[in-house]
Parts: sequence; structure tokens; C-alpha cells
Amino acid sequence: MMKFCGLLLAGSCPASSALEGLPLKAGPCPPAPVPTEGGAGRKGHNIIRKQPYPEAPPFWAWSFTLFLMCVALLFPRTVDAKIGELEVSKGEGPIQVEADELAYEREQQVYEAHGNVEVVRGDITLKADHARVNNVTKDVTAWGNVVLTEGEDVLECERLELNMDTRLGRISKARFFLKEQNFRVVGEDVEKLGENRYRVRNGSFTTCDAKRPPWKFKVKEMEVTVEGYGIVKEPVFYIADIPLLYLPKAYFPVKRERQSGFLTPTAGYSNKHGLEVETAFYWAISKDMDATFYESYLGDRGFKEGLEYRYALTRETKGESKFYFINDQDYNDQRYAFFVKHEQTLPYETYLKADLNYTSDIQYPRDFDDDLPTTTRIDSRSLRQLRSVLFGGKNWDQFSLLAEGMFFESLTNEDNDATVQKLPQIGFSAHPQSVFGTPLFFDMNASYANFTRREGIEAHRWDFFPQLSYPTRLFDVFKIQPSAGFRETLYLPYNDPTGQLNEWKSRELFTAGLDTGVEFFRVYEAGELLKLSQLYNMAKWMHTFEPSVSYNYNPQVDQGENPFFDTVDQIPGRNEITYGFTSRLIGKPERERVNTGPHEFGKLKIYQSYSVGDPYKIDTGKENDFSNIKGELWWRFGPWVTTHADTEWSPYTGDFYRLNGTLVVRDRRKDAVLIEYRNTKDQVDGLNVYGRIKVIDALSFYGAFRYNLLDNSWIERIYGLEYQAQCWSIGFILDDIAATPDGTQQSELRYRVYFSLLGLGSLGHRPSWADL
Repeated sequence: MMKFCGLLLAGSCPASSALEGLPLKAGPCPPAPVPTEGGAGRKGHNIIRKQPYPEAPPFWAWSFTLFLMCVALLFPRTVDAKIGELEVSKGEGPIQVEADELAYEREQQVYEAHGNVEVVRGDITLKADHARVNNVTKDVTAWGNVVLTEGEDVLECERLELNMDTRLGRISKARFFLKEQNFRVVGEDVEKLGENRYRVRNGSFTTCDAKRPPWKFKVKEMEVTVEGYGIVKEPVFYIADIPLLYLPKAYFPVKRERQSGFLTPTAGYSNKHGLEVETAFYWAISKDMDATFYESYLGDRGFKEGLEYRYALTRETKGESKFYFINDQDYNDQRYAFFVKHEQTLPYETYLKADLNYTSDIQYPRDFDDDLPTTTRIDSRSLRQLRSVLFGGKNWDQFSLLAEGMFFESLTNEDNDATVQKLPQIGFSAHPQSVFGTPLFFDMNASYANFTRREGIEAHRWDFFPQLSYPTRLFDVFKIQPSAGFRETLYLPYNDPTGQLNEWKSRELFTAGLDTGVEFFRVYEAGELLKLSQLYNMAKWMHTFEPSVSYNYNPQVDQGENPFFDTVDQIPGRNEITYGFTSRLIGKPERERVNTGPHEFGKLKIYQSYSVGDPYKIDTGKENDFSNIKGELWWRFGPWVTTHADTEWSPYTGDFYRLNGTLVVRDRRKDAVLIEYRNTKDQVDGLNVYGRIKVIDALSFYGAFRYNLLDNSWIERIYGLEYQAQCWSIGFILDDIAATPDGTQQSELRYRVYFSLLGLGSLGHRPSWADL
């Protein structure tokens, strides 16, 4: 099939041309066509129809054309603008037309195109069965299977009238698709109000791909602006073909970038406090910062306000802040909390970071658990404290400097006056480095800390700990590293209520050690571990076994008169031998990239100590020569199984003194379960289970169970159900919070429903842990 094409630039061909103003895309202007069967067409028209290729022009014609081109190059005309200065952008430049059949009306300068028509200008592409193009006004009329593409947005209709300059027009029986948010709009009568702007009458819109969408909005009139908003008059929300909700007016975002506006409200119910509703306003302040303002109604508790502020000024300077306040009618007091994170680089390659967490009372983390950041929530549950830290420093190749302030908020006692704070603490480290180029290595840790509190003894502490070591190999097989160090710790207590510890104190310790070890390994080709290699696309495997023996010594010294704030202040005497092994499984991928390489899939470490001098006193206070056996396990088998565990087992009692473990299992259907167990003898014994199961492709069930084995009581049980379709989702959450054993917190049942429409927003959301 032969297709004719042209550039609509008036006057670019001689007047005698059969297609005046319409040269071919490449080569000279075409010769006058030979009329096909049926005559030359209407008066004043020149027609080109499908026909065989015309005969080649005679040699003198080519020679004359070449001569004219040379003259034009040697003696150019003076024009208002040069071709090289023409900028072609959206709505500018030539209009290109291709069709099976083209006709030109000289007087009106109108082109008619029929059969596989394609009109292109800038980022607009128009395809249709028929089209009429006015070369003067740039008006285009198209009909029959019309498809208009503007950037990534696509419009289909029966008939279209459009001005290629102003991009204004009218469309009949239109269907258009906005790719970024999957918007699909249908309208009987559509006006194109400009670039990426439409007005739709008697239409509907959805984000579903199905011909019979699960949901849609029917509208009397709607104005849509890509990178702006949709304004809808009298929308009716349909589930399938059933009308469910009528609104007099509505707005929805049609932006690829963030935009300010009200977020969809969330709702829930508590059997303790009643109806709960939360509304929010999102403010896109700029490209590098935004904020969210919250207003919540919590039933009997009253109204609660919140503010979240986020910023990322540069890649190295970013952070977020959260502030909450409530005049709690149930608690009979004003309650508040704030959580601030910040990090940035400073001049001279220094840095500053902050992680600040504070609540007005010890019950706040339990009553408003969702307000707390994830790591802060873990500390509040396991350690019963909130930690705030502000620190900064500088790193060199061989040294590092760190200054920090640490503030602890106890969640056990209402009175925080006796809690010790570290304000400030400064540390300087010299990393292991050669002494004047010799095989001898030197390293050092030095620190200063000010321990302060409102009630109780306070103190300044200086701690210096330099060491020398000599790493070497024996027979190029055994690794040996002897070391020796001296530790000096100085105290200056103050504000001692008894008046006995307000003078300088000191402690001196000599330390010595010897570390030895050897590494055995075996390399396996992919075929030797075929199933494992195929599963993880590994070319080779290496299994290592690294036994080690070390000796550590520091004498017993009297530390009874010194203040006690942390583990640095009470260092027990040691005269012990520690032995054990480490085993690793490492895989080398078939294709290594810049950021990939050998990957450690598993690691097991088991070790124990034997006291040469003072026996160990463990658990019951009995003296034992052997310590507990300690073990650590990491297992990272791709996305399917991940586990980490650490434990201490007593060979004398046969009991575990400590046993902590986390196991995560996933499958290809995205089912997942996380089991977390924490046990420290007579102190902590808890089990947490989080899971998600796909009942069918669209339906998921998830739950969380937190149980205190020490008290044989439930802490919390959460049940959730979610249906996820292509363009919408709905979920239900039941949160069963148990009463505390001491009776300070009553049990509570909370119900929440969340609903999401693709591209429009959501009413609530599922818990973050459900995304296992």
C-alpha cells in the first residue's frame, strides 16, 4: 500500500505543483499526478489516489533541479528568520500528515485525508479514518475511529474538532485515558479547553480497567485538568450498576506530583470510648518539604490534634517531626508527645543527627501506640523507656570523634527525677594503625561523660583505654594476635545526698589478651548443590569453618567506692579462655554487578569460656568454672526464609538463661509469617506472631498476637481481613487490647474499616506490619 504524506508549510512548492504547499517528507516536490479512473475530481481540487509509482522524471529535469539548488546555496535570499533559529515545541512547528488519500483545496488551503490518517504536531498525534486540516487556521476535524494521543494520555471518540494552536476543541462520544493515575473518563459531549484540560458532560469516570467497572462515578458535568484537579458536579457513586452515594460537588486530584488538599477521613469504633474519626489536610509546601495537619475525634476522650512535618533539603539534610496534643477527658489532663528525627552534614566533613522522643506521661505510648515511630515503639514495649539522642562528629581515615547527649524517659515510674541522663558524652577513637610502620598496631578509646539527674548522685567521668597488638600468621595458616592495654578511669562525683562521694575517685586496670584462629573452607560448584544453585542463581558456594581460641585477663580491682552508672563502672576481673567456632555459607552469583558480589546466606557462631581464676557466679550464685554456652545464628535464604537467634544455655542446670529468636517465612503467593520470641530468665518471656495469608488472589487475612508468657496473659490480639481488587480495596481490623495485670489499664476493643479507590485516595490503611 502506498501512503502519501506531507508538511503543511504554505508556499514551499511552486504554484504549478499538484499539491500546492505539500511537499513529500523527503526529496523534491512531487510532479503533477495523473488522474485516476473517475476523472480529475471536483473543480478546484487536486486529488491523489492509490496508484502505481509514477515514471522517473527525465535526466534534464534532475540536472535543472540540481542547478537551482546550487544557486540557492550560493546566493541565499534574505528572510525574517533562519531555519536554524526555528524552535519546535508543544503547539509549534509543522503539521505532518500521512494518509492513503490526500486532497487539497487551493482557495481555502484545506487538506482532506482519507484512510489510515495520521496527523502529528509536537507531542500531539491524531489517528482517524478521515480528517480535514485547515493550513491557515490550523483547525482539524476528524471522524471515524479517532484516537488522539497527547503525551502519555489517550483520547478515543467518534468525531473531533480541534485547533492545533490553541488546543481548544469539541469531542463527541469520547473516552480518554490518563495514564499516570489510570483515570478512564467517558462522556457524550466533551470540550477540550486547552492543553491537558477537558470538560465532560453526561459522563462517568473510574480507575478500573474492566469494560464493566466494579465502581464508577456518573457525573452531569466534570472539568479535568491533568497536573491539577477534577471538579465534579452532582456525582453519583456506583458499585457495579447500583447507585450508593450522591454528592452535590466533589474534587479529586489529577496530578503526577504531590498536591495540597484534604485527605480522606478515617473512621473506627472503641467499646471503651465510642466513635473515632480522623481528618487530615496535606500541605505540599515545596518540592523538598511537606506537612500533614490532623484533627481527630476520639469519642469520650475528646478532640486530638496532630502535625507531621517532613523535609529533604538535600540528600544529606533531611528529617521529620511529629507533634500531638489532646485534652484527654478520660485521663482528665492535657497530654502531648513529640518525635523528631534529623540528619545533616556540616562544614569540614562533620555531621549532626538527632532522634528525640518524648511523651507527657508513661501511659501515652500505650493509649496512642500508633503515634510512636517503629523503633521508639519497640523500646517502649521491651525496655519500658524512651531514648532521645542528639549527636554529631567527624570521621577521619584513622580517627573518629563523637559528641552526644542522651536523655532517657522511664515508662515504669511516673517520677523521672531519679533517671540518669548522659548530658553530654564525648568519645574519641583511634582505629588500629601501625606504629611507625612496624608490625605493631595501636588503638585507643577515650571518653568523657557527665551523668546528671534531678535526684541522686551525679558525676563527671573520664575513661582512657589505649592498647597495643601484634597481628601475625604462623606458618601462613594460624592467625595470632597478642594484645595488651591499660585502662584509667577518673570520677568527680557531685551532689551526693550523703556527702560521702564528693571527691576524686579513680580506677586502674591492666588488660592482656591473645586471639588465635584458623580458617578451613571448601568450594562447591553449582552442580554439586544443584537445587540450591538453581533456586538462588548461584554459580559457586563456599562453606567455611573457623575455630578460634582466645585468652583474656584483667585483675580484680576494688570498685565499690566508685559511682555506678553503666557497665563501664563495674568491670569484673577476668582470667578466662574462650573457645568456639564460626561457620559461614557464602554464595557467588552467576552474574555479578556493581552493587552485588558474594553473599553470606548463613552464619553460625557458638562459644564458651573457662575461668582459670575466679569461678563464674550465674543464676543461683553457685560458683562454676565454665560459663554458659552462647550461640548466635543468622540464616538468610533469599526472600523465603530469614532467621536470627541468640541464646545462652547453662551446662549445669540444663536451662536456657536467654533465648531470643526471629523467624520470617514467605512464599511465592506472598503469604508470610513472622515469629518473634524473647526470653531472659525471670525477667522477660514474650511471644509475638505476625502473619498474612492469601485465601484467594484478591482476599487476604492477617493477624498479630502478642503474649506475655511470664504472666500467662494476652497483651494484644489484632485480626484483619482485606479484599484487594485491581482498582479498589476494602479492609476490616479488630484490635483486642488486654487489661494490664496491675489493673492500671482496662481492656479495650477497637474496630476500624479502611477503603481505597485507586487514584482517588483511601479511608484509613492497614497496619504497617501487615506488609511482611
